[in-house]
Amino acid sequence: MIDVIIPTYRRTALLKRVLPYYLMQRDVNTIIIVEDGPLSQDISELARETPKPRIVCIATGRKGGAPVAKLLGLKCALSKYVAFGEDDAFPSSNYYACLASHIAAGAADISAGSIHYISRIDENWFTAEIANIVDRPTFGVISEGDGLFQGAATHALYLGPRELLQSYPPDSKFSGNGWREETDPLISMWADGCRVALDPKAVFYHLPKHYQKTSGQHARSRLAYECWCLLNDVRFFCKHSKSLRILGFQGNAFFFAIAQAMMRWHGKITSRIKPIAATQSVTLPQPDVEQ
Repeated sequence: MIDVIIPTYRRTALLKRVLPYYLMQRDVNTIIIVEDGPLSQDISELARETPKPRIVCIATGRKGGAPVAKLLGLKCALSKYVAFGEDDAFPSSNYYACLASHIAAGAADISAGSIHYISRIDENWFTAEIANIVDRPTFGVISEGDGLFQGAATHALYLGPRELLQSYPPDSKFSGNGWREETDPLISMWADGCRVALDPKAVFYHLPKHYQKTSGQHARSRLAYECWCLLNDVRFFCKHSKSLRILGFQGNAFFFAIAQAMMRWHGKITSRIKPIAATQSVTLPQPDVEQ
């Protein structure tokens, strides 16, 4: 019923740690792991470690970024629904089945859950401190009903019908660190009349930054990361200027790209000089050890 695409880059150990949380998902037929670059032996061996759900390991051949990896994964997907995962985050129980139920019920065309950003986690991943929760669409909260928030775009961990997602392929020109690559197809789908919804009760847990520093998009310097954010923001605001005007974004694309950069830096500086006032302690879901 559902294929899950997980792009990865130089995070084999971390991927192995989060993979059991994907394996325990209900209604998942295949987990498609796409390595950004040549296929390594460690990644290819994951396909032999579990018979159900089936794991398929493929590679782009050369580094092209998250959009290229996701596009390859979409070409290989066969199930009715396709969803995305990440190698530095893991879903709560039945996350994807919950999202698929909203689409099957006619409440949305694309659905996503909330992201709980972890600031601290014990070494066994039993308990964690949640520093931030993103439980609203990232662009344009249009309406709320039946427990869902309708908007113009969510985050990267969404689900939709395979044919619909293949009709709006990832744009490989959002390169470098892949900033905005997940928002791009969602805005396009929304502009064409698709209903993009977020269910705050379906939860994805995002691991702390120290798990990411030496790999993935964070393997580059801070300056390089911010330069790619700026370039991708300019491309995004230019490409979707008409749709974004409907959402209240008026003016020059470069201006909004600079504004986005200032907001990112303000958040990072504030978090360093002023610790988070309160965190929420949670007990994390545990994967089936027999998987």
